[in-house]
Amino acid sequence: MSGPDIFLSYNREDAARAKHFADGFAAEGLDVWWDVDLRSGEAYDQVTENALHEAKAVVVLWSPRSVVSRWVRSEATIADQNKTLVPATIEPCRRPVMFELVQTAELSHWNGDAGDPGWQGFVAHVREVLGKPKAAVPSAVPAPPAPKSTQTSVVVLPFANMGGDPEQEYFADGISEDIITDLSKVSSLLVISRNSAFTFKGKHVDIPEVARQLGVTHVLEGSVRRAGNRVRVTAQLIDGKTNGHIWAERFDRDLDDIFALQDELSQEIVKALKVKLRPKERQAIESRETENFELYDVFLRARSAANAAITGEDYTRALELYRKALEVDPDFTPALSGMALMLQQQLVFAPHLRESNELTIERLLARATELGREDASSHLIRATAYLRNRQFALALESYDRAMAASPTYDSEIASVRAVCLLTVGRGSDAIEEAERIRAAGPLEAFNSVFLQFTYHIAGRNAESEAEYERVRDIPTNREVAEHTAFFRNWQMGDVEAARVHIRNYLELARLAWPLMVEYLGSFERPDEALEILRKGMEQESAQNTTVLVLLAFHAGLLGDTKLALEAMRRGTSYSVAMDYLLWWPSLREARQTPEFKQLMRDNGVYDYWRTTGNWGDFARPLGDDDFEIIA
Repeated sequence: MSGPDIFLSYNREDAARAKHFADGFAAEGLDVWWDVDLRSGEAYDQVTENALHEAKAVVVLWSPRSVVSRWVRSEATIADQNKTLVPATIEPCRRPVMFELVQTAELSHWNGDAGDPGWQGFVAHVREVLGKPKAAVPSAVPAPPAPKSTQTSVVVLPFANMGGDPEQEYFADGISEDIITDLSKVSSLLVISRNSAFTFKGKHVDIPEVARQLGVTHVLEGSVRRAGNRVRVTAQLIDGKTNGHIWAERFDRDLDDIFALQDELSQEIVKALKVKLRPKERQAIESRETENFELYDVFLRARSAANAAITGEDYTRALELYRKALEVDPDFTPALSGMALMLQQQLVFAPHLRESNELTIERLLARATELGREDASSHLIRATAYLRNRQFALALESYDRAMAASPTYDSEIASVRAVCLLTVGRGSDAIEEAERIRAAGPLEAFNSVFLQFTYHIAGRNAESEAEYERVRDIPTNREVAEHTAFFRNWQMGDVEAARVHIRNYLELARLAWPLMVEYLGSFERPDEALEILRKGMEQESAQNTTVLVLLAFHAGLLGDTKLALEAMRRGTSYSVAMDYLLWWPSLREARQTPEFKQLMRDNGVYDYWRTTGNWGDFARPLGDDDFEIIA
């Protein structure tokens, strides 16, 4: 008789939680062996031992009780030797040292909900171990084309926070990001960008599948445990094709030695990858923006908050943390540039803060100018200030200098540069930049969405649709992708597909506008829909750049050029943040009006065209002081 699919290893005091797992696996059609009775005494029954050795997967449930249980530890050891170990954490705890590097699902929150994404990801991994994939379930993210180069390449997955304190998540993320930055300084190594790597954060991943999706030769994963004044970082390098472990190490240091730890870790990884590290690259890795741990710690908190920011409140919290970093060191340029970007983005969500934010950006620019530094952060501050003032030529020059000063291809700088290019009508150049970003980070969510609507603007709808399909299941920015897909399908005449996408958008939308649901319920009745838009434009909740520019999209789609122009004019008056979307196809008729030409003059775009001679894809000069819109 063959053994069970799954042997469930747990401590008796966790039996109630174990039952959730047993029931959940049974509901998935998997055969589970678990035995409450045999655990009541000291006997280790032969039946239990046979089931343990014959099971195709051994699911170990780690908790503060099971980590000290000799039975559970023994079962985990045997499973690890048999290569059947599939562990999960059901309560924050410190796992036995020998299992710290074993990929472990975080399911402390799970209460038996079959639809929980964490549970579904864990089940999928167990099925992979069993060789029993669920029928008719497609790959979560279709793989982008693998790089043609044979260059050694690596993705650094977000390191797990093993301290049991969710408040320390930022620290583990910060270590991961800094390793990415360090490795990116090695010219002979291709490193996947932070944003693509972090799409796997908190997920149970299959290493060869991750390597396939990203087209890399190696995957680095690890964990961080911070306790008091000590930190432990464990890391392992895995062959992306064979899933074999190439290198693993554990580093224990005082927090004050964190920078030396990072230097040593990065150089050990380079050595394990067998790539050449040039003297200047070694020096670049060892060069740190600061050696002050207090400043570093606050900056990591600020950067983490900024990366997660969605709402106006999120941006405010990130700004406060950047301010705290600058209280420690007023001249710390990474905090200065991070704060400038947050202030610019906050205007999208909090236009009422425009005056104070713009004043602060000017102060940051003045400080960066006074310092006279030529690093990437300083150039980025200048670019942000110039863009806010719609001094587009100076902004693009500063973005280019920031890119040149960065020791690596910085996809975040490249991303805002691409947006600036599209703002001045250089759509083809924006697409080229976005495609370079995709090569460095195939799963960068914002860049993928940017590509989708930039392809759509250029009339390359098949490529826009293909990009949507490639990343459709990445949750970040999904609502923007659905909105773009709605316009694309509506304008191509596929009304049914448009309806599906707009329903998806409404389910996912994070920026609330009370009348959007009412409007989208009537958009196939133009007169009624336009009346809702007109009424909605006067609501206080609509007085921000994002809502007004989206309202212009819909007004243009419904043929009300006057309303579209007013929404564009009012929306761009709050912030430059959405100017790049004025080239949207549904606004083509509005762009043929004298009012739009005046908007281009007022917003500095005409000045850019005339002074640089680069008219982009949408305009051409007429005489010495006039122009026409051609698309």
